[in-house]
Amino acid sequence: MGESDDEEQKEQQGGMPLQQASLQQLNAVKQNLEGELKSLVNNQAALREAESRFVSAMETLKSLVPENDGKPMLIPLTTSLYVDGYMTQTKKVTVDVGTGYYIEMSVDKATKFCGRRCKMLADNAARLEKALKEKRKNLENVAMVMQQKMYAQQAAQEAAKEGE
Repeated sequence: MGESDDEEQKEQQGGMPLQQASLQQLNAVKQNLEGELKSLVNNQAALREAESRFVSAMETLKSLVPENDGKPMLIPLTTSLYVDGYMTQTKKVTVDVGTGYYIEMSVDKATKFCGRRCKMLADNAARLEKALKEKRKNLENVAMVMQQKMYAQQAAQEAAKEGE
């Protein structure tokens, strides 16, 4: 089996090689790939944002040391609204573990939890990046075949005009 056979197998959509598909079919495949790409990009952005929130939480956990007990601090109510407060607990934190469940744990355990979540999110984002590259490659192949077919169709029309 040669390289061109391998490429032709990779370019198959729905069991049909791209070279044999009509322009309408290729356009449908292209639109489908563009939609999948958009969805994957949105998912990747969400993963990266969640990862940054966990990194931020890990940075915040570093300030929870016994020396800071009783010190004044700003408490976030929303992302842009803070109120004055005092640090009263530096040994334990309440951690949102997902789906509405909260667990009280030590600062060290919470830091490790956030670290594991960051790693998981980074791994998922890396896998998603590989899928994005593959989808982009497929989209590029479809666009290239469409362009070739349009040039061939245009050349055939010009040859028909000259033959008249």
